[in-house]
Amino acid sequence: MKWKPIFNLKEKEISLVDCDNNGKILIADSRGNLDQYNLLGDSVNHYSPALQGTLVQLESERTLNIFTFSYDLQRFEILDRFMSPLFSGRVNNLELGNIRAASLGNNQKIWLYDETNFSLIQYDYRRNIILQEQSLNLIFEDAFFTILEITEYQNTLFMNVKDKGIYLFDNQANYIGKLDLITEQKLSFSGNNIFTNLGAHLIKTDYLSGKTTSFTSPAPHMKVATHHDLFIFYNSRSLQVFEGKLFQK
Repeated sequence: MKWKPIFNLKEKEISLVDCDNNGKILIADSRGNLDQYNLLGDSVNHYSPALQGTLVQLESERTLNIFTFSYDLQRFEILDRFMSPLFSGRVNNLELGNIRAASLGNNQKIWLYDETNFSLIQYDYRRNIILQEQSLNLIFEDAFFTILEITEYQNTLFMNVKDKGIYLFDNQANYIGKLDLITEQKLSFSGNNIFTNLGAHLIKTDYLSGKTTSFTSPAPHMKVATHHDLFIFYNSRSLQVFEGKLFQK
């Protein structure tokens, strides 16, 4: 991998990072405030939610909208790409328990992981109804599992389970397979690949074949977010942006 530095950024607080379809970088702090940066390193937009809480999910790459979810508040928000609110609400269906993870799916449906009854749920937030539900007790061999993240990408739902790997479901919540990729970082996708930064190495995993490739990371021991050839490495205080391209020796 050949790396070209784009810019560095020092922030007081960085919780989650994602990149939208236009290459703008979105940064969330521990209170759920969002800042948007262009590739010159300039801040171009800011959003501060009325109710503030730590976010466990930030999605801006897959659609024209921005999706956030706070476990502490049990609240999700949908913004347009200019960071204007489209919908803000608490998960308040009486059939739902405590929601650990959430992701925005196709057709504005939301995937939920309900830790009260260990189920994966597709939820229509506009009508406040559950569309389908899948018990995870039928999939996991034991009852002790921790869901770190769920996220939909290319009509597949990825569920990152701590110390177990990444479980894959189709858009009807049917289990279709598992990747033996152990990571506690926010999942980052490019093409058919998942990227994660492990120590001094950037790991690329093809989720269709399961093949992994390792590269020397330009920013060891940091988390990573990707968008095409753009790689954003970050920790709680700083962010480094690179263009990364494969080349043949």
